[in-house]
Amino acid sequence: MGGIFINYRRHPDRAGFIDTLFEQLSGRFGSGNVFLDVTSMSPGERYPNRLRRHLDRADVVIAVVHEGWARDLREGQDWVREEIETALAEGKTIIPLLLPGSAMPTAAELPRSIREFAHLQAHTVQDGADLSTLLDEIGDPVERSAGVRQTSPRPWTAPLALVLFIASFAAPVALLPPTAREVAVYASLFGIMVLFAAMISVGVVALIRKPINESERLVHDLGPTRYQLWFGLPASTLLMTFTAALAFSSPITPAQRVFLIFAVGGSIMYVTIAIIRQYRTEQHREHSWPVKLPEPVRAAPVRRELERLRRKLATGDEHRIRWHVRHLENAADVLARDASRGRWSWLTADQPGFLLLYSVWAAATVGLMTAAALPAMRLWVPALTLVFTAAIVALTAETAFRRQRWVRHRVADEVHAQLQRILDDR
Repeated sequence: MGGIFINYRRHPDRAGFIDTLFEQLSGRFGSGNVFLDVTSMSPGERYPNRLRRHLDRADVVIAVVHEGWARDLREGQDWVREEIETALAEGKTIIPLLLPGSAMPTAAELPRSIREFAHLQAHTVQDGADLSTLLDEIGDPVERSAGVRQTSPRPWTAPLALVLFIASFAAPVALLPPTAREVAVYASLFGIMVLFAAMISVGVVALIRKPINESERLVHDLGPTRYQLWFGLPASTLLMTFTAALAFSSPITPAQRVFLIFAVGGSIMYVTIAIIRQYRTEQHREHSWPVKLPEPVRAAPVRRELERLRRKLATGDEHRIRWHVRHLENAADVLARDASRGRWSWLTADQPGFLLLYSVWAAATVGLMTAAALPAMRLWVPALTLVFTAAIVALTAETAFRRQRWVRHRVADEVHAQLQRILDDR
């Protein structure tokens, strides 16, 4: 939630109205949620940087239109025009506020970059009238910005998975030469082993879901810095120490040693970059609080935002706190609705990548065994492979589905209970 940005052109005759507008908006939404360049900027701040930052965060832009407003728009550096260009490009809610004696400009009167402005619904200010109607009008888009959407299914996933399954099965059957039968058998057995290992991993995570849930709740109580110092740094040090000991132990050949060092080094670099990106994201969300959750909504970010809200209660910023509470209520509702979906909806909406990967892997595994069995016409072997592979994939998917449903329900109930406690305390 970024608040309201006032777009206007300075003039002594309009200074009193602009001050009144700012005061009434601040009284309704909080002074920290309304940006006016002459009151919201500290001495010495870089003007363009602060303007852009507040405009990027804003949900609503109020464009004050005075008499002759369109004629005053200039080419080159004109902050009024540039701010409206940015707001239109980012799809923000723009409310033209017509002062007495002014009218909405036509598209022909405007620069090409902001001609869409002429089609916006305007609000007219009468002489001596208060701005309560405008405040109510502004409140609607601000309230709507607290909402989050349910994870939508991806209808293209199922046809693509079917095409990839057929292609991955047909490729080894049609292209593998008879001389590679033994290699095909070993490759198919390796594919089954990988699927079996994935099933065991998912099963173990599902069995210990309660301790994992409690651990995640404890971890989310920590800020990004403490989390990295207490968990990220020791884990990275332990991994590097283990890699060094393994790389220089006697059973490993020099070629394997180089490969192991590069593989683990690349993995550590990837994890380090991911941690830095996560840390910067958390810092941005902390500095720009409150920030809308990314979609689709996941349980872990919702839990982190709940802990952030609990920390921010001490700020006393009632408008931001109320917005954050509504946002988390909507997010918890989305988690509960997502948890109530069927298995196929969950797969196509939440796990399209894994659905496609498993389709390719399972089909290739069965196709390799079929290619190896065709010359001897031992078709019962690929049939048994198909049944076994399908059973592993189905069991893995069922276990993962039940775990995510449990986690989503648990986090949704936890968030609703905590938010109710926060509202009762206030």
